[in-house]
Amino acid sequence: MRYHWNELQQLATDCFVAVGVPPEDAAWCSEVLVRADLTGVQTHGLSRLAAYIRAIQRGIINPRPHFTWKKGAAAVSTLDGDSGLGPVLGRAAMLEAIKLADQAGIGMVTVRRGNHAGIMSAYVDLAVQAGMIGWAFSNAQPAISPWGGSKAFFGTNPIAFGSPCQAHTPVIIDLATSKVARGNIILAAKTGDPIPDDWAVDEFGRPTTDAAAALRGAVLPMAGAKGYALALMVEILTGVLAGAQMAPHVGSVYEKESRVPGTGLCFIAINPTPFLGSDDFLSRMDQLVDGIHQVPPADGCSSVRVPGERRIHAERTARQTGVFLEESTLLELNQLALEFGISWRG
Repeated sequence: MRYHWNELQQLATDCFVAVGVPPEDAAWCSEVLVRADLTGVQTHGLSRLAAYIRAIQRGIINPRPHFTWKKGAAAVSTLDGDSGLGPVLGRAAMLEAIKLADQAGIGMVTVRRGNHAGIMSAYVDLAVQAGMIGWAFSNAQPAISPWGGSKAFFGTNPIAFGSPCQAHTPVIIDLATSKVARGNIILAAKTGDPIPDDWAVDEFGRPTTDAAAALRGAVLPMAGAKGYALALMVEILTGVLAGAQMAPHVGSVYEKESRVPGTGLCFIAINPTPFLGSDDFLSRMDQLVDGIHQVPPADGCSSVRVPGERRIHAERTARQTGVFLEESTLLELNQLALEFGISWRG
């Protein structure tokens, strides 16, 4: 069954408000989750809502955090997020980075005492909408092992990048440094589906198709040692530089004990105007994308696409045709609606 994005967003907003999240923050968090479902990234969509709500109820996430800002230099600021919802902290940090970049050409904001922030592309989108280049990074609970190791140490440590264009859709890159986002394995564990045997290892370091065993073990880094190196880079920017929890001590909203995750995040905005001027930059971006599109496709491929194009097309389509939800996600939403007395057609 498919659902209109607006009713899903309203349901999620009502659930957040029911546990004490201010309406504006609730609406933004819901937008981030539903946007993931709209773009086909169900692992970071409403399948995460119940975990966020339960974490608030257990005191792991603070629904009304008190922000503490510290200005480090002309283009640098830090945010103590007081264990607030990740999307709320991510938006505040990227908007501050954009403000700094508007003044200094570049802005960088780190966040300590954060939480899972959903799809990181949501934050680079904010920079793109301001005509800037955006970067977003996050560490996470242990999920992947260092190259050559058999035990989870780093999180999947996602990286997102965005750049505006003029005649084309923005370039949006959003990827985990693991072979697959851990959310894919969480979703498979919920549905009971097997996973490919090259995604993860169990707690003994053996390849596994059992999603539950993979969650007890480790996800493999993407591209072998290169993925491990990128995960380390992200850990330095988020865990070390932000003064947040570092691998392997980052917690998870999925953990049953009341230990705050202490997630670290990092956001960078780059204003192209001091470098080239906005018009020249956008023109050159269009030239680059045009050149990529003109590369002859390989056998079996209809065209060469630029990162972000598929997701934007998927989102536009889903806004018209509706959002498909997994049965396990729908069950969780129905339980939340019943618990909070929210009327919806689930």
